[in-house]
Amino acid sequence: MMFGTEGECPWRQVNLVVNHNQPRMSTTIKPEQLDQKTLDSCSVVHQTWNQITRTWTLPTIHMLGQMEPARFNQLKKHIKGISATSLAERLSQLEKFGVVQRKVYAEEKPRIEYSLTVKGHEVYKILCDLASWSKRWEGKEPNSREFLVPK
Repeated sequence: MMFGTEGECPWRQVNLVVNHNQPRMSTTIKPEQLDQKTLDSCSVVHQTWNQITRTWTLPTIHMLGQMEPARFNQLKKHIKGISATSLAERLSQLEKFGVVQRKVYAEEKPRIEYSLTVKGHEVYKILCDLASWSKRWEGKEPNSREFLVPK
């Protein structure tokens, strides 16, 4: 199962329409409104972000989303610059985190394939959305009108 149109990750082609008249979204909380439940919830989110943003984790998820199931050497070949050690560590970590599943085929020469779990596909979709966002802002002047929040 792939995300995006026609089996492609949406960050390959991005066509966005910017609406400068969108209402301002207010999601900030005043410090005095933060209770222990909210702080605990933030802690869980921060731990997840720290796990998922380790070096080579996001490219590994992206490549699996593009070509799953994939074997180790296929992934290594398509993730430019990753070492075998780093890829093995990321795959192992992602398997423990429930993002990747590892399937061993008991053949004369054992074969192992990696693919995304349901949780992994959800992360992949988020990555595609993040990629669309980064393409939208790529090359734009940070001091331009587009960066200002309407009052």
